[in-house]
Amino acid sequence: MFSFLAPAQRATLSVSLAARGVDDAQFGQAQELAKGMGERLARAYGDALGRPVDPLDFVRDVLGVEVSGRLLVCALCEVTGRPDLYRDAF
Repeated sequence: MFSFLAPAQRATLSVSLAARGVDDAQFGQAQELAKGMGERLARAYGDALGRPVDPLDFVRDVLGVEVSGRLLVCALCEVTGRPDLYRDAF
């Protein structure tokens, strides 16, 4: 999901998550969980349209950066057991 980040951006994200108590393993789990959610949403969207929808196209074209980021934060909250994680980011 975050393969587009430059190495410096990835490092900044890692530091920021670590400051909130999220380790690399939890982040990896959350990415997998968010990927699964995105795939299920794309399937449901495709069913509504009556045609298959590629999950990456769905994330890029329908969800966009903001919503896909929120999807990952929801997954992080679930993986870490911290429902306040998103609020704490600000």
